[in-house]
Amino acid sequence: MGRLRAIALRRCARAAFAAIGALALAAGLAACTDSSSAETGTRVDVTVRDFHIKASKRTVPAGTVVLHVTNHGPSTHEFNVDLSRYAPAALPLQADGLTVNEDAKGLHRVDSIEQVDLHHTADLSVDLKPGHYVLWCNLEGHYLGGMHVSLDVR
Repeated sequence: MGRLRAIALRRCARAAFAAIGALALAAGLAACTDSSSAETGTRVDVTVRDFHIKASKRTVPAGTVVLHVTNHGPSTHEFNVDLSRYAPAALPLQADGLTVNEDAKGLHRVDSIEQVDLHHTADLSVDLKPGHYVLWCNLEGHYLGGMHVSLDVR
């Protein structure tokens, strides 16, 4: 009786390991499918911090661009993407002299992230046509402090 029981236990263990393996394989395939479809296009890693924005690429091909934004602080930031006829450091200011006039002629919002919290990341997927774009933060004083960078699309 002991030998039959040992055989039955081994069969159950093999079945359990096979089931766990199948679940792990299914989960791995699902993760691969989700990540590849979520990030189709050219990826640009963007780091924001007081008072600087750095982009891993400054020129990208036209089409879908995924901006992977990481906030290294020390405060919360916003992240704007505008098609612009202006150089990054020459965006027109509002009367307060501290923020950019987001409605100015020659500045066209593509998309934005309202808030990127400290030590967090956010992805922004945008369809960009050829042109000159500015990536920037418009929280009071941040733009003037240097939070802007150009991105050329060809």
